[in-house]
Amino acid sequence: MALAAAVLTVAAAGGAFVGLRPGGGDDGRVRHRQFAGSVEDPGETRVTAGSGSTEPGAVPGPTGTPAAGASATTGGAQGAPASGPASTGATGGSTGTAGGAGGVGSTPSSAGHPSTSPTGPPGAGRGSAPSSPATTAAPGWGLLPKAPIDGRAGHNAIWTGREMVIWGGATDFDADPVTDGAAFDAATRTWRKLPAAPIAPRFDARAFWTGQEMIIYGGGSVEGVALGDGAAWDAATNRWQALPPSPIGARDGAVVAWAGDRLVVWGGSTVLPDNAPDGAETEMKNDGAAYVPATNRWVPVAAAPIPARSAADSVWTGTRLVISGGYHEGDDDDRTDGAALDPVSGAWSPIAVRPSPGSCGGGSACAGIWTGKVALFPVSGVSYDPAADRWSAMAAAPIPDGPAPGEPSVWSGRQFLTWGISGADSDNPSGDAGGGEQGPPPTHGAAYDPVANHWQPFVAGPLSSRVQHTAVWTGQEMLIWGGTGGETPLSDGAGYRPE
Repeated sequence: MALAAAVLTVAAAGGAFVGLRPGGGDDGRVRHRQFAGSVEDPGETRVTAGSGSTEPGAVPGPTGTPAAGASATTGGAQGAPASGPASTGATGGSTGTAGGAGGVGSTPSSAGHPSTSPTGPPGAGRGSAPSSPATTAAPGWGLLPKAPIDGRAGHNAIWTGREMVIWGGATDFDADPVTDGAAFDAATRTWRKLPAAPIAPRFDARAFWTGQEMIIYGGGSVEGVALGDGAAWDAATNRWQALPPSPIGARDGAVVAWAGDRLVVWGGSTVLPDNAPDGAETEMKNDGAAYVPATNRWVPVAAAPIPARSAADSVWTGTRLVISGGYHEGDDDDRTDGAALDPVSGAWSPIAVRPSPGSCGGGSACAGIWTGKVALFPVSGVSYDPAADRWSAMAAAPIPDGPAPGEPSVWSGRQFLTWGISGADSDNPSGDAGGGEQGPPPTHGAAYDPVANHWQPFVAGPLSSRVQHTAVWTGQEMLIWGGTGGETPLSDGAGYRPE
């Protein structure tokens, strides 16, 4: 089934959030017409963050684009210390320590999987040892070397501490998604291939880094059915092992989040038998299960003290998994209540009601980003301080319609960085006022400082306009790769180093 035709409904009716696969539209991941060609120069050319200024030999940025914010990135792992592993997906993947783009886990655990893939090991420990990217010290943009895989869109990306790992996605919009990938070593600026995972092709899978392995879980099948299986890739051996079956099966619209030493799947809806009372087809849940890599087992997650729901926001704070918002069938709007889970003890505690309803269910910018003190929910425009149990409003983003669900974003340790297209919809995918052939929509880059509650645009860079791309944070720069500008998935990428 073609990527553009795959649709999986997360929730329905009223003010519900509906998560659509590429070709849908409500989650911001719409197909665009092909725009200007992508850049695949493997050199070290960089675009400076100043207003249109460049270094010698640099690719000029858009004239008059505002410079990046004054706050400098301090480096270090994605998210705050002791915040846990992180990842990103083109959809469904959150950023920062909520399971978002690029983080080094502080609580590595060994999954204890026997390796089964015939692919030989590339060297012990590869991909897990943190290192600094071998890039110039100047802020701005630098192009990545060409990857050894075809272009793809709707893929996943995680940061291991040394490598950006790309997995899955579509290499052709008229074909099913792929299950292989590649890893980019930021220190040596080299790529290596990943073998195919022992799971079925899927859209919108979630990806997480455990400290030793990348876990791929869930998503939707090519037929549009929610999946509840997954696999783990060992960075040192370059081999895969399937996860044991989940005791709760597939959960459509569930929270899927990394919580320190385990993968938590909570809430969502299950498919009921044909003879269910009142002819109901699905049932929402408020319990779940957690996969613990150290034991290679699933453990139950007790029911939360809040109503069942789908498409809830979540963020991992380093000690608690905070769940907020979402949609319950019969509600007129998204929820405002929530609860926090201690994944080790299994205890739940209620949290304050958020100032405005919201839901996620898909999109890296839609899920929460943990800064070390507060959780950011940029799509909803709110932040949450768990120590004070208090919600606050975020300043409005200098991007049309704000960060769109599915728009890749990262946490640098001091700033929330987002880059991509926003303001486009399925009826007018080019972003033109009249929907005509007037060129591509603009690509926006912006940085948010949660301390100052202030956004600052930065130069868009040398990459062509695109959606369904990914981003990770290396500790020094944001790496962006792939996506699509319209009819063809792209295979180029670039790194952006803030000032």
